[in-house]
Amino acid sequence: MKKRNNKRTDTSSGSRLYRKRLAKRLAQQEAAEAQAFDGVLEPVGVLTEGEATILADPSVDDPTTSEDIGVSCPVATPPKTGSRRKTIIWIFLSFGIALLSIWAVVSQNKHFSFQVFLQRLADSNKGWLACAVVAMLGFIWFEALAFRTILRGLGYRRSLFANYTYAATDIYFSAITPSATGGQPASAYIMMHSGGISGSVTTVTILVCLALYALSIIALGIGCFLFRPALYFLFSVPSRIMIIIGVVVQVGLAFMFVLLIQRGQLLCKLACKLLPLAAKLHLVRNPERRAERLRESLNNYRLCAEMTAGKKRMLLRALIYNILQRASQISVTVFAYLAMGGKVKNAVDIFAIQSYTILGAAYVPIPGGMGVIDMMLSDGLSGYIDNGQDFVATELTLLSRAISFYACILLCGATVLAIYMVQKIRGKKIR
Repeated sequence: MKKRNNKRTDTSSGSRLYRKRLAKRLAQQEAAEAQAFDGVLEPVGVLTEGEATILADPSVDDPTTSEDIGVSCPVATPPKTGSRRKTIIWIFLSFGIALLSIWAVVSQNKHFSFQVFLQRLADSNKGWLACAVVAMLGFIWFEALAFRTILRGLGYRRSLFANYTYAATDIYFSAITPSATGGQPASAYIMMHSGGISGSVTTVTILVCLALYALSIIALGIGCFLFRPALYFLFSVPSRIMIIIGVVVQVGLAFMFVLLIQRGQLLCKLACKLLPLAAKLHLVRNPERRAERLRESLNNYRLCAEMTAGKKRMLLRALIYNILQRASQISVTVFAYLAMGGKVKNAVDIFAIQSYTILGAAYVPIPGGMGVIDMMLSDGLSGYIDNGQDFVATELTLLSRAISFYACILLCGATVLAIYMVQKIRGKKIR
């Protein structure tokens, strides 16, 4: 005897409480079904605020398409966030690295005194110090503008404050954790859960920002070698080697990004064939898992190529914002130099020295480049400033890093904490 099915799907009958609960359950089912297609993209029709772009009709089921072409509309796989325990460990570890970085810079000079440093800070030009703080804020806001430009180009119109939260999250976690488990995954999490942005658009936005980040550093490096090549030789030999390696790494990253978009499928097939050999040589573990990750990455890059095709103006504007972001960060050192009594005619030289420093430390897998940037900047400034007063280089390094990095991280950390509190207390989404 068949069991009677008592489940109702009609909300027009039954008690008021029953109809209310049934309507709520049906709404949850519809939301779950809609979420199954979240992240599949294709530009169709007029995009309004909050709408996701769609790259293919999910109702079309063509098995030959995914088999022959490789998934014409791949579903993106956003970066995975690290565990909370690892994040806490990295926070304490970053704090220790910061203390060691300060100690290393200070211990280089026997003439340095914290009392003298504080006195110089008290006697400094407060107007130039204010400019340094504004430049530090510009570092965050220009990244927010880059996020807003890309998201609008992909169909998501979010407020400038919402994009500020995405940028602050990216900067904060990138500064305290390695990039593989820090800034990009955390920013992607905020975009999807607080901003209501689909996984595919989030992934494409992150990839485009990474590519433009490399291009902006290359642009600044080219400018330094063209207009201030002699300043490169102010650095010590180890620093020069790091700068050259930084140039090669950034150019290689930009080239690989273009290659993965244009010839990604060929590279993926080649890598999948080499993985078993590498596993036999005990160079890699779990070749099947790595091959699957390569295919997922290929889908993301292919999706990035499809969604950004024909959007040259959007990419150019985002690149300009990225260049302005780097220039704003570098300008902090220039304004700090002027605040401590430096000459305005030397401002371009100080800008170039800081640019060389960022170029040489951008590839180092240390959170925020702590220690590396400090030592390289002190090295370059010591070669530029009068040898009889080389302790000024140490003081300038500490002041510029205190504003451009540590103050920036505190502000971004406060923003991340505020986002967390808002989500916990009110469940409010920042859009």
